[in-house]
Amino acid sequence: MRYLLRNSRIQHLIKYRNGYLSLAMLSLLINIMLVIHLFYAKGYERTVIVPAQIAQSFWVSANQVSPEYLSEMGLFFANLRLNTTPSSAAMQHDVLLRYVSSNEYETLKTELVYEAEHIKKEHITTAFYPTDVKVDAKKLIVKVIGDLQSTVGDSQLSPKRVIYQLEFTYHASRLLVNSFEEVKEHA
Repeated sequence: MRYLLRNSRIQHLIKYRNGYLSLAMLSLLINIMLVIHLFYAKGYERTVIVPAQIAQSFWVSANQVSPEYLSEMGLFFANLRLNTTPSSAAMQHDVLLRYVSSNEYETLKTELVYEAEHIKKEHITTAFYPTDVKVDAKKLIVKVIGDLQSTVGDSQLSPKRVIYQLEFTYHASRLLVNSFEEVKEHA
């Protein structure tokens, strides 16, 4: 009888042990799945931004940005550089330089300082009217197409269709300008 009672208790304990062991294994499996999910989800969070003066929302994540964000920033930088007066050019170029990557800072700074001095010396006022924006989100390139209206002194020049290409880098959640240059029509 003792033998049967002892076997019954052992069977009962083994049954509980197996149940708890199954729960522990299930918990371990779920934890491993959570770690794998966190590993793959890292960097995929997106922040949706809706500024007051921008017509559409856009997102940024840890390693990429939306085409809408590139478009809006391209227009912002084009406005800073191309809508100038003799009194505002230097200040607007200084604001633009805050967004230039460190690798290209000196090159672009030299170009913008020369441009601001030329604008002031020749009394040039420019107005840029964008007509189209083309975005390559994978390469972080924006082409802003529009009409550039220039006034030299009191003489207004005829509008000129121009295409400006901006190349960006995205590092540490900051979009930085690598280059900002006029390109030919066929480019």
